[in-house]
Amino acid sequence: MDAYSSSAWAPAFTAIAGSSAALTGLLFVAISINLSQILKVPVLVPRAMEVLVLLTAVLVLSTLLLMPAMPASGLGVEVLSIALVAEGLVTLIQVRSAHTLPTVVTPGGFAARVLGGQVGLILLLVGGVSLLAQSGGGLYWVVPGMAFAMVSAIIGAWVLLVEILR
Repeated sequence: MDAYSSSAWAPAFTAIAGSSAALTGLLFVAISINLSQILKVPVLVPRAMEVLVLLTAVLVLSTLLLMPAMPASGLGVEVLSIALVAEGLVTLIQVRSAHTLPTVVTPGGFAARVLGGQVGLILLLVGGVSLLAQSGGGLYWVVPGMAFAMVSAIIGAWVLLVEILR
């Protein structure tokens, strides 16, 4: 499989687009069901925004990567653009919510959240640079980056749907 051409990756990107869209729907259900509880806990609103940013980035990126005949440089620009915007937003959300953490979340729990939110995006950044350079693995970094971001988002959605009720 070519690491720098998206054509052979269409089945993977189709699956990722569908699953990220479904997870985004789950997030909205979780928020609507538990809205009053989410608004009472200072770190949960930023957590919901973080999960939404991750899922939106994955959804938009996987959809863009389905465009046919895109050169590797174009793929690299798309991946880097989406990853940089998502990275900036997630970092801003995490830095701002760190101030309210002592009364609600353990430092270890917050560190795990930060790590979960950042790793997938960092993998996407590496993949974007690799696509531009046409060296180093290209899309073999992008797909795991999207998968990791979705796993992090699933954990966040679980917190907003189930753990909030504990």
